Amino acid sequence: MSWAINILYFLDFPFFVGGSNKVLLTQAFLMRRRGFRVKVVIPNDADGCHAAEYDRICKEYGLDTLTARYSVAVCMEDIDIVAALEEYQPLVCLIEAQKPDLIHSAQLNIAVEMAARELKIPHLMNIYQVDRQSFRINWMNIYPQYHSADSLLFSRCWGEGLGIPSRCIRVAYEKKGMEEERLNRDSLPVSLVSVGVLCERKQQLKVIRFALKCREKGIPVRLVILGNDENPYGELCRKFVAENGLSEIVTFAGFVSNVEHYLQSADLLIQASVEESYPGVIVESMANRVPVLSTPVAGVPELLKDGENGFLSDGYQEDNLYHAFLNYLEYRESGRLPSLVEHAYQTYLENHTYAVAGDQLEQYYTWILQDYSRNGNWAFRIKAENVMQKLGIFAGTKPVEEITEILKDKLWFFLHVCEVLSGKENTEILIWGAGYWGGRVSEWLQLSGRGHMIKGFIDTRKQGEYLGYPIFCKEDSLTTTCGTILIAVADPGSEREIIAELEKNGKVRNRDYFRICNHFII
Repeated sequence: MSWAINILYFLDFPFFVGGSNKVLLTQAFLMRRRGFRVKVVIPNDADGCHAAEYDRICKEYGLDTLTARYSVAVCMEDIDIVAALEEYQPLVCLIEAQKPDLIHSAQLNIAVEMAARELKIPHLMNIYQVDRQSFRINWMNIYPQYHSADSLLFSRCWGEGLGIPSRCIRVAYEKKGMEEERLNRDSLPVSLVSVGVLCERKQQLKVIRFALKCREKGIPVRLVILGNDENPYGELCRKFVAENGLSEIVTFAGFVSNVEHYLQSADLLIQASVEESYPGVIVESMANRVPVLSTPVAGVPELLKDGENGFLSDGYQEDNLYHAFLNYLEYRESGRLPSLVEHAYQTYLENHTYAVAGDQLEQYYTWILQDYSRNGNWAFRIKAENVMQKLGIFAGTKPVEEITEILKDKLWFFLHVCEVLSGKENTEILIWGAGYWGGRVSEWLQLSGRGHMIKGFIDTRKQGEYLGYPIFCKEDSLTTTCGTILIAVADPGSEREIIAELEKNGKVRNRDYFRICNHFII
């Protein structure tokens, strides 16, 4: 490079040191090693605190840091636009003082995006999972100017969905000092490891059920689950282990920094996610010559090929995991496993080393700076004042600053939902869920002057009336004749059942129905 490029990196959540933050911190480290001037912004919560793990990693990587308060979202529907409008001016001052040539953030950081536009600095966002149906809404342009993801799938989704440049930058990993690789994996019980925060989308409960099935089939296994389990889903998993007498074969290790230590004694990594981009732990396992068994989620099949460099299940249930596991056992018993493991290691060398991923990232940075220099003015079509004006018009009967917090959190999404409603001939609205969230939806509709469009509620457990509106059963013909259904249930499983029912009847998301409670989790 002809000059030392100055890059400012913004992490996402104060207390979630997940894969997206680890990727961004590694990218900052790679650029620092290449002579770039690098600084990392760590998010603080309202009390000025953040996870100590951020400080530990930054110290290990030799990264200079500062802190700031800002909000981010993992999907467009969950953007807190009111918070972003409050936060972006202090960020303008922070960024201006650092004088970066380029800003790089994790997840949807709208406050930083608006600050970058005001200061005329290119801003790259790492954003991962997305549902293509999200792009059916004609979103107001507050989104990233440049994008990257760790899979071709989501790079294409975001690039095509928003009409912006996007690149697939693979996860970078450098193997740390482990003892001699265990290529002779023929002892019993089979040592399994599962890695990731315990949550429904990562399906650790399915992995535990798979371990139970192995026991029932007489196959001895030991399963170690790594990841923060201090949440309701973690409690559900621990309860299942206790109730089924699995404590001797299933261990919860909680959050750990030294995943490599556990890989060293593992025979197989097992990942069961139903929502993912490309799990970094798969890269770590390949690099440390630990075989991988994964669901075929999102970008995983781009690099992990069943029977060549890993094992892919043909579905997302415990039975699918079990059948893939039998394939693993057959490879192990036939002596073909070492060759597969070596192919996986070559996949790591070709895609995930610091040199390979660093080259991809540096080339993209260079291209972004050149492209922005040529075409950057396009990014300033929508500024913060335009957003504020639109919110003021939408709120209408009540100033934005007087809207309750729960309404503020969903204001951005509901603003766009109401724009869709305004274009419909059939104005009748059904709210599916006569509970807390159903009440909030009614409140939003009243706020926007659309309360008269509410036909009533649907609920499978309640009858009569709710908030003065009738409650219908799901079999009522109104579910097919009303112009719009707003799903307002908090339970992900119930929501999936509702969506399946609606789509069976030809309803289309973000046109005929909308999900109010987004269950998308990083």
